Amino acid sequence: MGKLGDIATIWQDFTGKGVKVGVYDSGVQYDHPDLAPNYDASLEVVIDGKRFDGDYVPFSGPHGTSVAGLIAAARDGKGTVGVAYDAGITGVNIFDPYSGGKLDPGIFINASDQTKFLEAMRQTAKFDVVNHSWGSTASLYGSQFSRGIEGTDAARLVAAITFAADTGRGGLGTVQVNAAGNNSIDGQGDSSHTDRHWISVGAYREVDGLASNYSTRGASLLVSAPSNDLAIIGGTGIVATDLLGRDGYNLTDDPGGKIDYTDQFGGTSAASPIAAGVVTLMLDANDALGWRDVSNILAYSAKLPVAFDDATRTLEYTDQFGTGRARMNESSFVITGPGNNQSNGGGLHYSTDYGYGAVDAYAAVRMAEVWSLFGAAETSANEVHYASKVFDADITAVGDGTLDFTTSFNKFAGTPQAFEFTITDADIDLEHVDMTITYTALVDFSDFGIPGLTENDFSANRIKLTAPDGSSAFVDTLQSTGPRSADQQSYTFGFANFRGADATGTWKVELEANLSGVVTINDVKLDLYGSKPTNDDVYSYTNEFFTMAAVAGESGRTTLLDRDGGIDWINAAAVSSDVTLNLAGNGGGASFGNQKAFAIGRGTVIENAVTGDGDDMLTGNSIANKLYGMRGDDKLFGLAGNDTLDGGTGDDWLDGGKGNDLLTGGVGNDDFFFDNKATSGFDRITDFGKGDRLLVNRALRDGNGDGIITFGADSVLNLDGSSRGDRVQLDGVDPANGLKFAAMENGYYVYVLNDPIAALHG
Repeated sequence: MGKLGDIATIWQDFTGKGVKVGVYDSGVQYDHPDLAPNYDASLEVVIDGKRFDGDYVPFSGPHGTSVAGLIAAARDGKGTVGVAYDAGITGVNIFDPYSGGKLDPGIFINASDQTKFLEAMRQTAKFDVVNHSWGSTASLYGSQFSRGIEGTDAARLVAAITFAADTGRGGLGTVQVNAAGNNSIDGQGDSSHTDRHWISVGAYREVDGLASNYSTRGASLLVSAPSNDLAIIGGTGIVATDLLGRDGYNLTDDPGGKIDYTDQFGGTSAASPIAAGVVTLMLDANDALGWRDVSNILAYSAKLPVAFDDATRTLEYTDQFGTGRARMNESSFVITGPGNNQSNGGGLHYSTDYGYGAVDAYAAVRMAEVWSLFGAAETSANEVHYASKVFDADITAVGDGTLDFTTSFNKFAGTPQAFEFTITDADIDLEHVDMTITYTALVDFSDFGIPGLTENDFSANRIKLTAPDGSSAFVDTLQSTGPRSADQQSYTFGFANFRGADATGTWKVELEANLSGVVTINDVKLDLYGSKPTNDDVYSYTNEFFTMAAVAGESGRTTLLDRDGGIDWINAAAVSSDVTLNLAGNGGGASFGNQKAFAIGRGTVIENAVTGDGDDMLTGNSIANKLYGMRGDDKLFGLAGNDTLDGGTGDDWLDGGKGNDLLTGGVGNDDFFFDNKATSGFDRITDFGKGDRLLVNRALRDGNGDGIITFGADSVLNLDGSSRGDRVQLDGVDPANGLKFAAMENGYYVYVLNDPIAALHG
C-alpha cells in the first residue's frame, strides 16, 4: 500500500463504507473470512427471475477472489486488508460457462449468444463502482472489431456500460475500472476498452516503480497502479486473498505461501482493483461526484512513479533458455495540454506506459472531497460532444520490409506520411478523443513463410494524432492483425491523453507502414468529448508541485496567471504540508511547507481557495472570497468583501475583515476575531459552540458589569454598541444566556459561551 500515498491518513476518515462495488470476474468465494463481512448478495445479477450466484466455481478459479480482496478485504487484524476495507462487494461470475444451470452458459462472457452477458453488463448500473480485471487477449483491427460500427460485439459492450454511465448512481454514473491487459503491446487493438466510459489501468512494479514488463501500453491508459513483475527481472508478487485451503493459487503458483492467501498475484488484474479501491474511497469522501469527475480527479492527482525524464531501461536476466534483456519504460513522460496551467501550474504529465501516472490515494481522495465546491457534477447529461466532419485523407505509406522494434510504442522509425485538417468550431474543453479511420492495406508476409499479399492486415503500422497545441497520441499496431478481408475497413481508436489540449486549430495524422506493407488511410473523423468551456478556472496543486516546476522548460509553473475573468479557485486540498496562501493579485502567492511555490501575477484575480491537512494561512483580497481550511489548525483572513470562511477540522482562527461575512469554524475549538474598533460589517457565525471563542479589540457593552453579554431573540450581537454598526449573528446560541467575558489575551477581549448549567457542575 506504500505506493498509494499516505493511505493510512485517508483511512482515518474514509474506508469505503456504504459504497457498492461489483466484481465482474471469476466469482468471489464469499465465505472467505476476509470477504464475508463485506459481501452483499442482494446485488447479484438477476435476469428473467434467475439469480446468478456470485460464488466461484472450480472451473473459473481463484482470480475473482483475489481481486475482491484487493478492493475490500476486511480490516480484521488477520490476513490481508483491502484498499477500501469497509466497502460492500458483490461477485458476478462471468467466467462460469454453465452459470445458467446444467449446460446453459448464462452470463458466460464467451458464450456464443451474448444476450445475457450484455444484460449483466447493463446491470453494472446497480453498483457505484465496478472492477473488470479481464479483456481481450488479441489485438484486432478492422470493421468487425470496432466499437464505431453498429452491431459489433465491441459496440454492444460499450452500449451496455454507457447505459450504466447514463443511469447508474441516480444519473451520476457507475464508475467502470478496467485492467488494461497483460499483452505488453498497444491497447488500441481492443476497441471496446478504449471507450471513454472505462478507466483503463496499467501496472507498474511495486518494487521500483518501473512499468511492469507485461503491462499493455498506449494512449488509452488513464492511470497505473502497483502490481508484480517477473522474478527473473527483479519483480515481486502482490499479496491477496486466495481460495480457502489449497484450492487456489496455493496449489500451483504459490505452493509455499500462507494458506488462504497468496503473495504471487499480479498483472493488471491486480492493478485494476487497487485503483477501484481508491475510486471507492473517493466516492466515500464525496458521493456527489459524476463518473467524469472521477476520471478527471484521477488524472489530476496521479503522480510520477519514476522521474519525469526517466529513460528506457534494459534489465538483463537468465532463464532456462540462456541470457536475455527486457526493455522497460518504452516512453518517457511528456506534458499534454501545455497551454493548460491547471495542474501544478502547468499541463498534465502523461506516458503511454503509465497514463497520467501512478494512482495516489491520498491526493485523489483529498481532491474528491472538495471537488463539488467547483461546480456541478460532470456526468453524461452535461457532457459535450463535438463530431467533426469526415476528412478525406488519402495518405499512403509503404513499408521497406523491415521492422524496428527499438522504436516501438513511442516514435516513427523513418519519415511518416502526413495529413493535416482544421477544426474551427469545436467549443469544448477536451477530456477524450475518438479517431475513426477507414483504410485499406496490403502486407507481404513472405519473409515469415506466408506467401502472397494479405489484404487489410493492419499489423506493424504506426499512427500519430497531434492536436493543435502539439499534444499527441501514438499508436503502434505491432503484434496485431486485421480481418484479412478485401473490403475497405473502418476502425475507432480512443485516446485518454488529450485532457487540457486545444481542440480548435490544425490537427495532423501521420502514418508509417512496416514490413512489406502498403497502407492507405482514406478518411479521418474525430469525436471530441469533454465539458463546456468556462472562465471559471480551477488551479489544482499536489505534493508534486516542486518536482514539476524543476522539469526543464516548466519554470513557468511558478507564476499563476489568469486574466480571463470568471470565478476561479486555487485547489490545494492535496498538498499535505502547511500552506501559506495570499490571493492578492500583485505580491500574492503561495508557499508549501515554508518553501515559495508560486506567485500570483499582476492583473490576476483569484476569488476562492481550499487547502488541505496542514496548519494553513489563507488570506483573501478586496473582493468576495470563499476560503476553506479543511484540516489542521488554520488561520483564515477574508479582508474586504463579503466572504465565506470555513476552518474545517482543527483549532482555527477566522477573521472575516470588512464586509458581511459567513463564518464556520468546523470541528475543533475555533477563534472568531472582529475588529470592532474599525469596521467588520454584519457577519454570521454558523456554529459557535463550546470551546469556541469570540475575540474583539474593544470590550463589548456590558450593561450591569457582570461580564455576561446577552442579546436579542434574533441572535444578533452588537459589537460596537450600535444596532447599525458592526454586528454578528450567532446561530444556535441562546441569546438569554449569551456570552461571558473570559480573559484578556494579546490585547484582545475574549468571550466564550455563557453556560450556567455547566457552571453549576463546575
